[in-house]
Amino acid sequence: MDERAQDEPERRREWARELVAGLTAAEELDLALAAVLDPEPDLLAENDARRARAVHAAAMGLGPAGCAAAAGIPEALLAGWRARDPAFEAALAAATALAAAHRVPARGRTSALGLRLFLQSVARGASAGTSAAIVGLRSDQLLRLRRANPLVAALVDAAVQQARGLRGGERRPKRAPAYRLVTLRTPPSGPDPDRSHPEGRIEPPAPDAPG
Repeated sequence: MDERAQDEPERRREWARELVAGLTAAEELDLALAAVLDPEPDLLAENDARRARAVHAAAMGLGPAGCAAAAGIPEALLAGWRARDPAFEAALAAATALAAAHRVPARGRTSALGLRLFLQSVARGASAGTSAAIVGLRSDQLLRLRRANPLVAALVDAAVQQARGLRGGERRPKRAPAYRLVTLRTPPSGPDPDRSHPEGRIEPPAPDAPG
């Protein structure tokens, strides 16, 4: 980032708009790279990747809501995975213990991952308070963070503006996650906990779709 953006409000706003827009592009890039390696979507392989992202989020100090957001799934589905998959539950517990031992993040603050998940949630149309709760921040902690760091304030404002642009300036209720059919391949050995669910892949809600 240009250091002058620290002191020039317009440059800071432009930088923030570009960064927030890039968050969506990064998500699309991940999907494109996955398609390069496997053009035919595979639920089992995809959910393995989602579990890994949830464990990473736990290691960064995020709670169940943040882990679910990082994995791109509802929190209830994350709880179901934990209940049915002892290895996944153990990995999450170990990652959570690791974060606690190293005090990641400091109280009242969030990590870069937490900030990304927060901004993505706001940009999709969720309120700042709801999005802050996902990454373990109270509204007053978010307010202090915005006041103490003008770059964070600019990013939040940019995410809000992006959400308004996507919904045409009108607040619409968010849709529940949508599902689409994918291939369910037979695992090498043993049953997979995902087999008890419909053969569907959870997609992020589309902010510009009818509510």
